[in-house]
Amino acid sequence: MRFRRATILFASMVVLAWTIEMVRPTSAMPNFAQAYGMDCQTCHSVVPMLNAYGRYVQRTGYASLDAKTLERADPIWIGENPTYDSSSPAVTWGNLAIHGAGYIGTDFTFHLHQWVYLGDTPGPTDTLWVTYNNLFHRDGHLFVGKVEAPAPSPFSQFFDLAGFNTPAMVVGEHADPWSSNRWGSKIAYSHGWFTADLGYFGPTGDVTGTGGATDWGPSTEKTFQWHLVDGLGYKPVEFGAYGGVGTFPTSDGMIDRYSGYAGYAQADPTRGFPGALVIYQHGYDNHPGINPADGSTFGPANSKAYTAEVWEPLFKDHVIVSYRRENTDDGLGTVAHFDYINGAWLASRNVSDHNANGLIVNFQASLNEGATPTWQGQVWYVTTIGALKGQ
Repeated sequence: MRFRRATILFASMVVLAWTIEMVRPTSAMPNFAQAYGMDCQTCHSVVPMLNAYGRYVQRTGYASLDAKTLERADPIWIGENPTYDSSSPAVTWGNLAIHGAGYIGTDFTFHLHQWVYLGDTPGPTDTLWVTYNNLFHRDGHLFVGKVEAPAPSPFSQFFDLAGFNTPAMVVGEHADPWSSNRWGSKIAYSHGWFTADLGYFGPTGDVTGTGGATDWGPSTEKTFQWHLVDGLGYKPVEFGAYGGVGTFPTSDGMIDRYSGYAGYAQADPTRGFPGALVIYQHGYDNHPGINPADGSTFGPANSKAYTAEVWEPLFKDHVIVSYRRENTDDGLGTVAHFDYINGAWLASRNVSDHNANGLIVNFQASLNEGATPTWQGQVWYVTTIGALKGQ
């Protein structure tokens, strides 16, 4: 009965959000769409998953867009996404975020994602960077702040509700950081078909406090990370590699010196063919820490993992469904399998001079080995907060 009430409540929430949307007509990065007067499919296969052009815009820190055009729209926009998880049947309403993106002058761009509330509690800083773009004939972009990892675009921009397990695999006490937003700096060079990202990163917390932007002490994990991409001239097929080296302080006062690398291929859905992402990753940890089962010290570990996902847009790219399979082997005897079925519905979008907003509904079934199947849901509403300048 409790599950039935929660299901009815979530369905009612979807209906309510749809009713609001019918009154208030949207797009992803809605301020960009509003400034250009373009449909979201310009940068996205299905919101928020980026297509080849959208990935190029992301890697250049938005500097591939025209500054004067973006200045027409207010750079701040708002997102709210109530969520539901059957493993704890209750709707989490408090997921409110403030976003900002655009130019500062002509050579600097910025991105902000600040949670006001996350999980019904005051939220953290998700992303906060400024980029200087006038390097190497404007093909070079220096990011500083809390930056997205040098990694495949789906790690930060995708429609699945669960994050990827492969780049965040746990080995002993240490979780791989290859997909985490962290404080630090990276430089991206993007010219023609080729992109290279190199970065140095440390804390993962908020602007201040323990683990914050200035907390680079001996207890902070630090990494050098890299990402190479062959974008094949902005075609819908991409090949790349990512990885890095790092140090992680373990609970026994020692340092885990680790490394990892991965190769991947990604294809956008096109001409009736589904989209796909395939990743194979290998890692090494020389001191994974203490085994909580018996207090012994873990020996060196060679880990490996893979991800394989396929997705298919339906109904003129308003709906997308996907299946994802992942396997992680930490090299210490723990092997895990993960299966997810995801669906996303771009319920509505509208872009006008006065407002840009969107409503996206996501569903996920988590079918992981050794665990009870669960399902998750989310309604994501985003909107700009003002009309174009001069309107």
